[in-house]
Amino acid sequence: MTAPILLLAPMQGITDSIFREALTQLGGIDTCVSVYARVSHLPLPAHSLLRICPEMATGGRTRHGTAVVLQLLGSDPSLMAETARRAVDAGAMGIDLNFGCPVSRVNRHDGGAALLEEPRRITRVIRAVRDAVPSSIALSAKVRAGWSRTDEAPAIAQAVEQGGAGWLTMHGRTRKQLYEGKADWEAIGKARRAVTIPVVANGDIRSVEDMTRCAEQTGCERFMIGRGALAKPELFRWLKGLSEVPWQPRHRLAWLVSYGDACVAKGLGERTVAGRAKAILRHMSEVNDCIYDIFIRQRQHDSWLELRQGILQDTSA
Repeated sequence: MTAPILLLAPMQGITDSIFREALTQLGGIDTCVSVYARVSHLPLPAHSLLRICPEMATGGRTRHGTAVVLQLLGSDPSLMAETARRAVDAGAMGIDLNFGCPVSRVNRHDGGAALLEEPRRITRVIRAVRDAVPSSIALSAKVRAGWSRTDEAPAIAQAVEQGGAGWLTMHGRTRKQLYEGKADWEAIGKARRAVTIPVVANGDIRSVEDMTRCAEQTGCERFMIGRGALAKPELFRWLKGLSEVPWQPRHRLAWLVSYGDACVAKGLGERTVAGRAKAILRHMSEVNDCIYDIFIRQRQHDSWLELRQGILQDTSA
């Protein structure tokens, strides 16, 4: 297979600009998609968008040169279009539209995956945004393979293309699945064959072997990685061939400590940083028994200082 194009998935509460800096420093990531800016009753002001995606003020890239795309979530075409226009004026180099978030409170307010039930609404939102921003601005959409059935995937992909998006990312689960079960890569493949724009495959890619099988089943050459990178921060390097073998647990924990320190240096509170670090540590523990033992011993800490000391003590034992 040709060299893959790899994207970092948005994960609310984790993949902010601090996380993007820490991960893109390692290499292997072609593009990051920000966590979503939610557009509800009014267009969002530029300062709100810059808070979510500060890279817009620095040429749309991280300090290490990786492109960052701003993601918007909403269902009102005019509000989404005006917010996108403001984002471009503030420096956004690309806009991604979220039609895949499965969170109930978001869906109840007509956002995210709620629009999967009526694909023509996805087309209207995308078309409004496409018409509002210059053609030089990349426009994409993130969707799921369906609301309740993955055989909805081709129609959803076609709705995205008809709106004028230049590419789409499809997560291989339905909204009803949430994060249960397995991603249906075959459904992504059917969606890819139904459109002419590039399709990015997303879901359950945690190793080179996973990516190879996903490529075979979908025909995709672009892949978005989310939770797999929380468990293995080096995953993008590994998938790109920049590292021949996965990191040892000690290396992953050292990266986690460095990331936590960066969060504190940026002004995040001790409890907030501890919560983030424990979330990542939990993902790491799912793929390594040694880290699982450390997670069990250290998960009671509610401050970063205590958690940091516990991790360092365990790794030096």
